[in-house]
Amino acid sequence: MLNFTKVFSRPSALPSARIIDHRISLLPGIAPVNVHPYRYPHFQKNKIKRLVSEMLTNGVIRLSTSHFLSPVLLVKKRRIVAFCVYYRPLNAITVKDRFPIPTVDELLDELFGTRFFFKLDLNSRLLSEVRG
Repeated sequence: MLNFTKVFSRPSALPSARIIDHRISLLPGIAPVNVHPYRYPHFQKNKIKRLVSEMLTNGVIRLSTSHFLSPVLLVKKRRIVAFCVYYRPLNAITVKDRFPIPTVDELLDELFGTRFFFKLDLNSRLLSEVRG
């Protein structure tokens, strides 16, 4: 059996530079998005501080001097609380990609006759099977 430990391990640093790095193109002449942080209950503030501190320590995020600011929030998902960044205002000023996304009908056509579907959550390392 192959060993995929590296694939399923938590990140310990930012990815190394690549030949082509991802860029977010913004609409011309738009000022940086600067959304003030949300107010949180005290227990959430402590959890957010702890999560940010862990991510800084693990090298998953780094300090920034960017003029852009997007608030973070904690979202309850099933049994866990997920750390999320609210990027909706930033998304509103980005240049949209211009490639066709398949319609639901096209995707369903491709799945015709399929008997098994798998859902893989790489973060929580759970694999669940749904019979179609």
